[in-house]
Amino acid sequence: MKRVAVIAVSAALSFVGGCQQACPPAPPPVAASPDTLPAFVGKVWVTTTPGKARGSILVFLPDKTVLIDSCFEGFRVAEWGVISENRIRWREDTVPIEAEYSQSSPDVLQLKPVGTGEPDSYVRAAVPYVCPDMPK
Repeated sequence: MKRVAVIAVSAALSFVGGCQQACPPAPPPVAASPDTLPAFVGKVWVTTTPGKARGSILVFLPDKTVLIDSCFEGFRVAEWGVISENRIRWREDTVPIEAEYSQSSPDVLQLKPVGTGEPDSYVRAAVPYVCPDMPK
């Protein structure tokens, strides 16, 4: 593994050294600054999708972590990132999940996981928000 890293670093250094005139600038990474993050970042989203655990929430943070929780299940903290203008990816355990996102208004978020039929719908949580009672 160390040998591969050394080779990769050597190759990168030789590439950088190979630009003697004007090298083209490297393309900026997607979502390189907080100004380019999607509008849903930094807000608490509560599911409105039938069949999802009651009180399920998502919180996408600017540091590229996402909090996934519900009132009746354990929480998860995972990494997430922007793939393109309307697509994000996060990990659940070791499985990457890609989803197209859209917002019909600042208080509505839809995430459509790639390969599924219906999107998951969320609304911005009202403050204060209290978990609903467990069904009896």
